[in-house]
Amino acid sequence: MRFVPAVLYRAVLVSQVEKMTDTKPKSGFQVAYVCSRLAGNVPIVEGQKLRSVVCIGQVTTGQILQAISEGAGQVLLVGCQDENCRHELGPEIAREQVAIARKVLELLGYERTAVEFFTGDPGLKNNITNKQVFFVEDATETVGKQMASFDIPADFTAAEFVCLECGRCSGICPIARTGFGFSPRRLIKQALAEGTALSSRAVYACLGCDLCSTVCPSGESIGRTVQRLRAIAFNNRVKPVLAHSGVIQAIGKIMAQRPKKQRRSNWITPDLQVSDNGETALFIGCLPYFDVLFQELGINSLKTARNAIRCLNKIGVTPVVMDEEQCCGHDLLWLGDVSSAKALAEHNLKHLQRAGVRRVVFLCPECQHTFQFDYPKLVNKTGLELIHISQLLAERGEQPRAEKQQESRRVITYHDPCRLGRQLGVYEPPRQLLAALPDIELREMEHNRQQALCCGGTSWLECGAAVKLMQERRLAEARAIGADTVVTACTKCEIHLRCAMSKSAENKVQIINFIDLICESDTMEAR
Repeated sequence: MRFVPAVLYRAVLVSQVEKMTDTKPKSGFQVAYVCSRLAGNVPIVEGQKLRSVVCIGQVTTGQILQAISEGAGQVLLVGCQDENCRHELGPEIAREQVAIARKVLELLGYERTAVEFFTGDPGLKNNITNKQVFFVEDATETVGKQMASFDIPADFTAAEFVCLECGRCSGICPIARTGFGFSPRRLIKQALAEGTALSSRAVYACLGCDLCSTVCPSGESIGRTVQRLRAIAFNNRVKPVLAHSGVIQAIGKIMAQRPKKQRRSNWITPDLQVSDNGETALFIGCLPYFDVLFQELGINSLKTARNAIRCLNKIGVTPVVMDEEQCCGHDLLWLGDVSSAKALAEHNLKHLQRAGVRRVVFLCPECQHTFQFDYPKLVNKTGLELIHISQLLAERGEQPRAEKQQESRRVITYHDPCRLGRQLGVYEPPRQLLAALPDIELREMEHNRQQALCCGGTSWLECGAAVKLMQERRLAEARAIGADTVVTACTKCEIHLRCAMSKSAENKVQIINFIDLICESDTMEAR
């Protein structure tokens, strides 16, 4: 935070100044992101934090939601008028970000007025109305200490992880093989040494894909050790560079610490059979939010959710879909925010119990992984049967009866999500369902099943050049076997691979969620 001597001018149009001062939130403070050309001209409202930016178009949805997650009752964006913006598109971009933020906040239960956008003319400098010294926050200071180091506590001992220093993990690690200087062996060795200070860059470079666990003689998960190291880093206020300006983490944190009654089930159409109470629940996860945030990539995650319900209905299952459901906490946990993840776990288990649920069906492998491995540590044993939708469909669904036509086969390949494959051991059910589809030829990429390459989904952390290179290699593997479609069972994998494909001139393939391909074939029936 820095002190800025300022002369406050009434430079924003008078009507908008009055509107700004009337929009003070009922609870929490008010954050105002202000274009630097207007920063000295904006009237200060009591309880307001002013954050100066070079251009209002630089403020992202992630920053807006981060402010809400930090306790802001309202976020204002104040920029130049369109004709006065030195960066030309600043106000236009700001309006787009505000529109996205409003959609997300409405799902979270907030009113549209939680985010407002105003414009002013920096050329208007009327009479001086006030002279004072006020706080201007540097927006970068609110995200914690990035790229810093932190000390490992003395009780983090070698007894918790036995490293034989064979180096096999570094030989197979997809990040290490990109040549960017990361080594899981070196990271573990440093973590186990007494009096060591670890670099946050090294701790957050790990994908948590557990490919290293397939060759480690100790049989331990380096990813799990990294998860614990991140919790230590988080408690020391050390954080990584967050992908998409931390929008995903902010959504989870808002749910955990400032929950409201959500409005996230409006996508359920009349033809879908769902229930408020019952033995089987379908955990939707963050699909409603992904649907808003990644539309430019062609992501339609709510279509996937609707198709999942249709599939379940076809095999005689009417699932419980809870409006009270919150994020599973996966991404916050891998950020190191254990307390927020615990709050989400407690909330989800409480509402599942109230609904009488005994079995939870998952669309997202990360949600299932979190319920299965993390919830028992965060809270207690769930007492629930946890199953991926591909497993249930493979068990209960009838195989498609249509004959395959050799001439018109569509060549597809299946991408194994790390959580579903290596970490939950689910390899065959999705393949079984896909291979049985009419007019489909399923081919395997060079790296598949236990050795499958990660999509680079790093819990929305450190999405840099190394990750992009990994994604390009994965898409190249698909093209090498003549596949025109990559099918996956994870919406995050779909998002990351679509993102990589949008920036690649060579690796053009269709990316689709397996549930969409399965359910739209109209062949799933109850036995």
